Amino acid sequence: MTRPALVCCAALAAALTGAACSSSAPSPFPSTGGAGGTGGEGGAGGAGGDLAPADPTLGGPCVDDEQCEDGFPCTFDACDTDAGRCRFTPDDSVCQNGVYCDGVERCNPRLGCVPGEPIGCSDGSSCTIDACDEATRACSSAPRDADLDGDPDVHCGGGDCDDADPTVSSSQPEICGNGRDDDCDGATDEDDCVSPEHDTCADALEITAPGAYAMTTAGAGFHYASSCGLPRPARTHDVVAAVVLPPGPPVDVQVTARTEGTDVAVTLAGQCGDAATELACGRPFETADGGKLAKLRARGLGDPERATALPLYVTTAEGAPVLVEVAFLPPSPAPENETCGEAATLVPGEPALATILDAARDLGTACETGLGELVYTFELTEPRDVDLYAASTDGDGAPSLSLRTAACALPEDEITCQTAVAPHLFRRALPAGTYAVAVSATAPTSALVTLELSPPTEPPPDEGCASGAALEPNRTVTATLAGHQDDVDLGCGPAAVDVVYALELPVASDVLLVEKLSAGDSGAIALSAPACGGPDDRLACAEGAVSPLRSARRNLPAGSYRVVAESQLRQPVSVTAFVRPAVPPTLVPFSDACDDALEIPESGGFFQGNTTNAAADFDAGCDRAGTQDRGARDQLLKLTLTARRRVVLDMAGSSYETLLSVRRGPACPGTEMPLSCTIGVGPQRSFLDLVLDPGVYFVQIDGHAMAHGLWFLDVRVVDPEDAEGP
Repeated sequence: MTRPALVCCAALAAALTGAACSSSAPSPFPSTGGAGGTGGEGGAGGAGGDLAPADPTLGGPCVDDEQCEDGFPCTFDACDTDAGRCRFTPDDSVCQNGVYCDGVERCNPRLGCVPGEPIGCSDGSSCTIDACDEATRACSSAPRDADLDGDPDVHCGGGDCDDADPTVSSSQPEICGNGRDDDCDGATDEDDCVSPEHDTCADALEITAPGAYAMTTAGAGFHYASSCGLPRPARTHDVVAAVVLPPGPPVDVQVTARTEGTDVAVTLAGQCGDAATELACGRPFETADGGKLAKLRARGLGDPERATALPLYVTTAEGAPVLVEVAFLPPSPAPENETCGEAATLVPGEPALATILDAARDLGTACETGLGELVYTFELTEPRDVDLYAASTDGDGAPSLSLRTAACALPEDEITCQTAVAPHLFRRALPAGTYAVAVSATAPTSALVTLELSPPTEPPPDEGCASGAALEPNRTVTATLAGHQDDVDLGCGPAAVDVVYALELPVASDVLLVEKLSAGDSGAIALSAPACGGPDDRLACAEGAVSPLRSARRNLPAGSYRVVAESQLRQPVSVTAFVRPAVPPTLVPFSDACDDALEIPESGGFFQGNTTNAAADFDAGCDRAGTQDRGARDQLLKLTLTARRRVVLDMAGSSYETLLSVRRGPACPGTEMPLSCTIGVGPQRSFLDLVLDPGVYFVQIDGHAMAHGLWFLDVRVVDPEDAEGP
């Protein structure tokens, strides 16, 4: 918030060596930016002359920090007592929007945050397709492949002799009798050509008994449409099987098609080639092991008097082997508990089998899966602790559980939810009443759902935003999440169990939150206003499965805050809130070699530089193998410790794939130490958490695999006590 304008008074005029608020004489101060900027660019009064260009970070006269507020959150506002002027130091890190490909946002002291220059990824070659990849936060370059068949154009070093036709490439088999060079070897219909099997209904694979059948769509055409059809029909292939049911009572036919990674769909029809007779179809889903599957179940089929042949279309997005599993099952109606009004009763201690296959999507949930759900209900006559578990019986999909109020249907009726390999929902002292449980999954599967009830318990001190658990700055605590529930939803990552700590800031502070996860876990770490009411209260957030997670907020006003740490698997986590009085960023324009290495204060600080114009002076042991001598362009900082300290270095927000190395002196550039070199190719960039003995250290700011650009480095130096995590 912008503070009121300075009040003209005799005392202030005297303190500022005669400057008069109402004088018509030229101001003795040069042109400024920020709140105090009124003059031109050429100097005093904008008259040009021989004065040096105005410093855009300088504002109007001041005697204390309270008079220096320019209204821009991205500037660090303080009174420069040496100059007698407000200084508005831009902090680019405050402007970052978390989107890599739109470039690095900058802080303009006159305008506030301004958009960055979008990342340019072109390598100048017409034989590559270059793009910025937001997921990896890096440029990607792929060989030109116009038909997207996985084989680059032959003119660009690939093997595709017809890059406009996805059925022609060096990876395709040679098809007999079609008069063209399918495999791009320069010959047509050579002796090793293949004839596609089961390409149409006239050549269908006959399936007369349950079992697994190997098929391939390689070389096949695309002939049969279905409601589960795949996109890009020019690339799609299908083959046909005839599922033959013997005379007898009705059966259910369940079909599962699996590939190693190619999208696949299956369709069962009543009459071959007639889309109107479709009985059931299954679209592609990803399995837990990275493969793809499609599954269908057609109910009550067959004829008591004669055999019945039903066409089964197996469709893939490209030619690929497919394992087709066919089962003949006792007839059963579709589950009736698809809606809240038809919910089945869930009995405590008795697992219920929920088959998530052809149910419709009826309920709103924060744990969206892409499949429909089945609904169960249970009743509590008195407050109870409630545990809900689910486990897939076939491993094809991860179950999703949603605990809901009796109203059930709307998103706001959801109490909590979780999607995981083995989800577990816990609610403490749930009041008496009726509740619903919705069960879904990430892929068609059957899941056992179990409800357990126990006497109500008291919450631990670190549960919920009313928590009385205080987090002491710069000290690590280990949180045990067993017996906790999901109390807080800040929109930071998927639903997960959480712990909450109160963090008190007596002065404006820079806060860095670090959460170390247990092996195999994922989670989130967030800073919130005390209410923890939702995304509007969220001040900083980081989520994922790469430990440690870090989220930061600079120049945070004094006050009370909440730190929320989450774990998907209820495993122990360690949490640290690194806190220091807010400091302006230190710009590092040079510091290119040993002679001009910038000194880091022993208290730490926040630094910003750019390696684009720096030289490549130093090697690094953790750089990519094969990188040229001395690697990417680098800069060097120096840190002198007079006592044993925990030193945390965080390069989050940097614009490129960073490399960070701490080297032991006293001679520059020092010697690399064990576990003190790290690369940062993900969103959070390089991070080191070290306990260092007294001495001289050199901090090497570098790039992984020749990368360079704008960087940020947050250095925290604290007492080493409690440095270890889970």
